[in-house]
Amino acid sequence: MKKSLSAQLSITLVSLILGLALAAQFKNVQRVGGSVSLQRTQELTRQVQKLEQENEALEARIQEYEKRIKEFENAVQSEGQSNKLIYEELERTRMLAGLVDVQGPGVVVTVNVKYVSEWGQDAIVQNVRYDDLLKLVNELNAAGAEAIAINDERIIATTEIRNAGDYIVINTNRYSTPFEIKAIGNPDTLEAALKLLGGVADDLGVYLQINIRRVDNIRIPKYRGTFQYKFAKPVQDANARS
Repeated sequence: MKKSLSAQLSITLVSLILGLALAAQFKNVQRVGGSVSLQRTQELTRQVQKLEQENEALEARIQEYEKRIKEFENAVQSEGQSNKLIYEELERTRMLAGLVDVQGPGVVVTVNVKYVSEWGQDAIVQNVRYDDLLKLVNELNAAGAEAIAINDERIIATTEIRNAGDYIVINTNRYSTPFEIKAIGNPDTLEAALKLLGGVADDLGVYLQINIRRVDNIRIPKYRGTFQYKFAKPVQDANARS
């Protein structure tokens, strides 16, 4: 009887120990499994947020491309308007390069030698120099002149103004006094810049005759020379090729 009771107690104790071990093991597995599930959820959430951001960026690009496609479609449908815009841009570029005749309000500056009487004879105080003309041209450019010509020689980026003996060369052509400088722009601004006290015209007026007059409509001819580019080439935009 005692042996039977001892055996039952032993079996009960072993069963209890095994039960506690199994319960602890199950609880540990639950804890690990729950932790892994939470990490996986957080990872999936981040991936979803990233995909949503990428989707928004792609939608913005699609809208941009659709807008450009619409513009091209409108241009094709209204070919006349498209050609007009291209022509206007071409004319603007030619104006900037000085390749078309232009007209508008501005000022005309006449530069001539000044005479003084010495021993009963008239003598020239000083001849007009190339840098005298350059000073006037620079002042007009600084005042916003949109087109300038000297003796109807259009002044462009490649124009040279230099002495050549008794002459001044402008666009490879020789000229002597008097010089007439035409400038198109705001007449008030151009005139005020030239007539500034102590300015260019004031300084040159000491030894030259400088006459400045406003004109409502000035006509300036286009540049009559030719352009030759043997060494300069346009830079190719890498982004345009990609």
